[in-house]
Amino acid sequence: CSRCLERLEHNIPPFCPQGSRHLNHPHYLTKCHSCTHNQLHFDFAWSSLIYNDTLKDLLHQFKFNQKTLLKYFFTQTMISFILRHGLDIKQFDYLMTVPLHPTRYRERGFNQAELLAVGVSQYFLIPLLNNHLIKIRPTHHQSLSKRKDRFTNLRGAFRIQHSKKIYGKNILLVDDLITTGMTASETALTLKNAGAKKVGILTLAITT
Repeated sequence: CSRCLERLEHNIPPFCPQGSRHLNHPHYLTKCHSCTHNQLHFDFAWSSLIYNDTLKDLLHQFKFNQKTLLKYFFTQTMISFILRHGLDIKQFDYLMTVPLHPTRYRERGFNQAELLAVGVSQYFLIPLLNNHLIKIRPTHHQSLSKRKDRFTNLRGAFRIQHSKKIYGKNILLVDDLITTGMTASETALTLKNAGAKKVGILTLAITT
């Protein structure tokens, strides 16, 4: 509705050159606090909205209350962000999605990242690879983990199938939200260990 639209916060420049968070100063080469203090394995990230209370509610409806029609609005928001800022999405050979563990997938019935990626793939005519990146063990939500536990929580949680398909390719990983950046980093590391050349992250939103 128009009330929700007015309360959404768009992510605007200047961006952290790696993590995409808005910087409160004009020094483009300076990283945000998260990227400065953590070793993150993705090359850069793009996030279209700031995660606030309004978006938190919309994402909850989308992921847990079967309001999957929101995918059209969310996808268009991500596409508009790419076009508005002239981001070079054509450098990527494939789109992939951050996977859910099979147990969580059965509970939810879908992967929200995949619903978002389909629309982006169709608009920009970049193939979407499914079932190549898989999650082999469940993990705790990163936002609920202590900082020192976030790396160990995700270590070894992902695996690549059919690695020949991604060897030497540039991959854009799609997800709904970046919080700590650790999940994106671990999936990027998994892809790079399998031979991916460059790994970028595209999300609907990012926390401040």
